[in-house]
Amino acid sequence: MKRIFPSEVDLDPIDFYDLIRVPHAGRPWLLLNMITSVDGSTHISGTSGGLGGPADQKVLSTLRSVADVILVGSGTVHAENYRAPQVPGDEAGRRRVERGQSPLPRLAVVSGSGKLNPEIPMFDKNETRSMRPLIYTSENGERKLLENFEDKAEIVTLDADLVDLSCVLKDLFGRGAQVVLAEGGPSLNHQLIEAQLVDELCLTISPLLVGGESSGIVNGPLLSNPNEFQLHGLATRDEFLFCQYLSKQDTTYS
Repeated sequence: MKRIFPSEVDLDPIDFYDLIRVPHAGRPWLLLNMITSVDGSTHISGTSGGLGGPADQKVLSTLRSVADVILVGSGTVHAENYRAPQVPGDEAGRRRVERGQSPLPRLAVVSGSGKLNPEIPMFDKNETRSMRPLIYTSENGERKLLENFEDKAEIVTLDADLVDLSCVLKDLFGRGAQVVLAEGGPSLNHQLIEAQLVDELCLTISPLLVGGESSGIVNGPLLSNPNEFQLHGLATRDEFLFCQYLSKQDTTYS
């Protein structure tokens, strides 16, 4: 890819997104990654795959390689037919070892209702290997999940009808997660941003105009306190635009 801000240089994505990510007191660094069309759509026919391409997939695998945990909402898990992360390439894998991370990030799903399909590939034992996905749910959701997921996932029950994402991040931090990558969807993004939990936003803009009535990367009521970010890096490849923003509230990055 070609970085065009803050200076022009050809870089591998792993170097473009290289950043010292320092966790907070009591919670991990939260990185939010999304793709959108030029006109703001987050999907084509229900999935984001149609917006992407090889360059975008390379960025996705790069960002996953820096995370300890991948956090995703239940709607996105179903729409995208989620699979377990793949083993990163040699350089990404080497850097994970240097950072003291496990070979692969763990998956974590937020589902307050407990309405999850146990047949989704990410719950296949052959895919998840020894790291069962985490499911964060409510007491009502727990009752539904225990029937089908007891041996497929680790269920974490929070004492509320709506899963408190601050509590989710606190729990992940207690499990040793230093960096969490959130991959949507827009409703989960809204909750994270409303709670001012997002430290870094990596936004890919696809060179497509798709029309329709798809929601943007944040779906929900007007934020009570809009978050302010600053542009940290801008790059392009295959007509895609890759934007990296850092929260202006954060002083922990370098």
